[in-house]
Amino acid sequence: MQFDLKDLRIFVLIAQTGSLTRTSEQSHLSLAATSARVRALEDQAGMPLLIREARGVKLSAPGEAFLHHARGVLRQTDQLRQELQEYGGHSVLNLFRN
Repeated sequence: MQFDLKDLRIFVLIAQTGSLTRTSEQSHLSLAATSARVRALEDQAGMPLLIREARGVKLSAPGEAFLHHARGVLRQTDQLRQELQEYGGHSVLNLFRN
């Protein structure tokens, strides 16, 4: 499986807000784009990561596990970016901003 860092950030934000709409607004994406990104993550995982409810979303059991690992990947990416920055790798930093 390959995951886009932006998709991981969006998923973490969805978990924090409990809302696709608020996540869309904060991410400057349309609701349709946010929903499509989540569906793509779920397709890659082969299972639902979110439980859609009338007033928002909550994480499924696999979604909880996915969230844990998404946070870890993002944390490691930030650490890598910081270490590279110490070496003056400013052009490399753009790779991790998506």
